[in-house]
Amino acid sequence: MQQLIIQGMHCDACKKLIMMELEDASLDIFVDSISVEDDNKGIMILKNATEDDIMKIKNSINAMDGYHVE
Repeated sequence: MQQLIIQGMHCDACKKLIMMELEDASLDIFVDSISVEDDNKGIMILKNATEDDIMKIKNSINAMDGYHVE
C-alpha cells in the first residue's frame, strides 16, 4: 500500500472535499483510508494503485485550492 501526505487538511470537511474531487475523477476506488492529523496535514492510504493512478490522484489534489501533495 502507498501512503500520501496531504498538506492543508485540518478537518473532516477537508477529507470530504478531497474524496468528492477523487470521486468525480473516478479515482476514489484507490483510496483505502484518509485521516486528518493534528499538524495541518492528512494521510491517505492507497490500495491497488499503479504509478499512473498515483500521479492522477496527486494532480487532482494539487489542483484544489489549499491542498498539496508531493
